[in-house]
Amino acid sequence: MSLNGYEELEHIADLALKVWGEDFETLLRQAAFGFYHLMGAEIGSGPDTEEVFTIPQGSRESILVDFLNELLFMVEDAQMIFHDFVFERSERALTVRAFGCKSVALERTIKAVTFHELEIEQVGNRLEARITFDV
Repeated sequence: MSLNGYEELEHIADLALKVWGEDFETLLRQAAFGFYHLMGAEIGSGPDTEEVFTIPQGSRESILVDFLNELLFMVEDAQMIFHDFVFERSERALTVRAFGCKSVALERTIKAVTFHELEIEQVGNRLEARITFDV
């Protein structure tokens, strides 16, 4: 298994992902890519748009949920799909610079990112998390 990535997990009623990365920022990126995969999101072509948003500091789990919920809002509100992220930490917040384009297709709707069974753990030389999405 590669150092960074994601895979869809079986779930009875909702959608779930296992994500992993060599550090927290990589874990966030992989969670975003897996999230878009679950939605069947197809990014359009054209010049990149940059969006900047901040997430208040908290636990790694709360930052992950807030990050994905912000991406969910941008998909719903502006049909934006992002392919690259730059993260900057301060004592108060995580600032995210996201680069992407409008979506040309979404196959599935996700209502929310949940804290159900969410725990970020160090496993060997990487971080792993299981994320459940309400559909």
